[in-house]
Amino acid sequence: MRAPEKNARPTEELDEDADVVATKAWDWAVLRRLMRYARPHLRMFGSSFAVLIALFGVQLCGPWILHNAIDGPVTRALEASEAVDDGSVDVQPFLRELGFWAAGYLGLILVGALLRYKEVSQLARTGQFVIHDLRSHLFAHIERLELAFFDENPTGSLVTRVAGDIENLNELFTSGLVVLLFDLVKVLVVLGLLFWVSPELALLVALLTPVLIGVSIVFRGGARRAHRRVRAQLARLNGYLQEVLSGMRVVQIFRREERVSSRFGERLRAYLKSNFRTIFLFALFYPIISWVTLVIQASILWRGGGALYAGTLTFGDFILFWFWLQLFVAPIRELGERYNVLQSAFASAERIFDILDKQPAIAPPARPTPLPDPFRGHVRFENVTFRYGDGEPVVRNVDFEIPPKKTVALVGATGAGKSTLVSLLLRYYDPSEGRVTIDGVDLRETTLASYRRGLGVVLQEDFLFTGSVRDNLVLGRDWVSDGSLVQALKASAAGEFVERLEHGLETEVAERGATLSTGERELVAIARALAGNPRLVILDEATSSVDSATEARIEAATHRLLQERSALVVAHRLSTVRRADRILVMHRGELRESGTHEELLNHGGIYARLHAMQFRDLDGKDDPTG
Repeated sequence: MRAPEKNARPTEELDEDADVVATKAWDWAVLRRLMRYARPHLRMFGSSFAVLIALFGVQLCGPWILHNAIDGPVTRALEASEAVDDGSVDVQPFLRELGFWAAGYLGLILVGALLRYKEVSQLARTGQFVIHDLRSHLFAHIERLELAFFDENPTGSLVTRVAGDIENLNELFTSGLVVLLFDLVKVLVVLGLLFWVSPELALLVALLTPVLIGVSIVFRGGARRAHRRVRAQLARLNGYLQEVLSGMRVVQIFRREERVSSRFGERLRAYLKSNFRTIFLFALFYPIISWVTLVIQASILWRGGGALYAGTLTFGDFILFWFWLQLFVAPIRELGERYNVLQSAFASAERIFDILDKQPAIAPPARPTPLPDPFRGHVRFENVTFRYGDGEPVVRNVDFEIPPKKTVALVGATGAGKSTLVSLLLRYYDPSEGRVTIDGVDLRETTLASYRRGLGVVLQEDFLFTGSVRDNLVLGRDWVSDGSLVQALKASAAGEFVERLEHGLETEVAERGATLSTGERELVAIARALAGNPRLVILDEATSSVDSATEARIEAATHRLLQERSALVVAHRLSTVRRADRILVMHRGELRESGTHEELLNHGGIYARLHAMQFRDLDGKDDPTG
């Protein structure tokens, strides 16, 4: 069944508008929404935070040990040596004390290494749990969206959002938000400790720090826009790649390789240009941050050296201040990297929430009317009109019924509205006016699950998934037993070729059923419909050319599929509609004629002209089946 045509914009414009989502530089609303997915894992985040606190404590204790070692045994040993003229000082007590501090320092290094491992593994595990929940939610939401959504959004763009954008958020929860928040705590704590060691030097640090913060603020706006553009260009690139790979047979047959490569190169260059913009921003940011950091360190060396000379600061205090200064400067220096992670994650989050904010047009009713299981299969189209968006009606004032266990065929020229009526009956869309009912119940008033459980659908190009033949026949329907599967294979004549396969029902099927012939795929589709014992069959008859023997098997299988079931058949070959209980003739979106094969031929209208055009070249015979 072909995808419905809509008032489409050019592909590149569509991709650009759909993938570039613009918001402010720091969006608290986006952050709050992300935190909803983190909330169920707060205990794990708490454990990660505890590990960070322990690691921070170790980092603070290291310089403190050096301070005590220098101002303790080292300083006392020097003072004792200066007090004795002949230098005969027993250094063993000083060495033993120094060894004690050295052992403590080495122990801290070991503990720090273990905590660093725990930090990385704990944060990574926590992030993966959050990403798992978000990806599951996003995919489940996409599955609930109506068919029109997939008509408007390229497959590659959706793949980028489910795979790439979600994965991009992983860094937010591992090396981004948690570490950034803790870095802010570290900066405040270390600044207080610096004032405790030397208020004069700490004041100098505090005066120069706003320069670092100012550089980061100027940088963040450009980084957000750059990351948003990178994600959008990647989605466009993936969308085009998906389209080309799906149509590679056509590309090669019509020798479009150079043209396709050229267009792919254009998108690749646009993606490369977007990445270069991001690289430029960070290449500019890091040297500036490093220069400001060096200015702070140089100022401390200059003022600290003066304090040492004046005797207002001990060597141990200076060492302690210097190492704690590194703990203070490092988070600010890494702020660019943290902000890089945040901006990239925010750009991805915007695109993810853009999909999650789309509400399904085919929504379940608040109080659904249950259908009997199984339902009878009495279908009615009651004065149905349908249009895509604000466009002109595609079908107008269509009114007909399919009585239980009767077959109604739809015929008409291409674009007459046949596939649209099938889409309405499948409830891919809802009518713009009028209603479609099953056993007197409006499809909008019942649940899709209860309705579609009783459907059997065979489309022009039925999709076969990667997996075994059995998987493609059952498709997760728990009510399909092995017995019904055997009966379906026998009735559809698919059992003959399945038995010839190397592993029978367990034979693996390639993507889209590429390892099966056209006729075999159609027989599998018919068997799949039969396996569920449907009450209503929707058959969009295939137009593919198959050999006469296979066509005969398909005809016989189709006949068995329609027996004792309500059915709507879209007939492209008029030779197959003679068995229909009623034939409906669509023309330009309207139902123009209705009747049996003989009645419509005798009427001499649209159906008779279609019939004559199809069979006028067959050796003078009106109907090869007659």
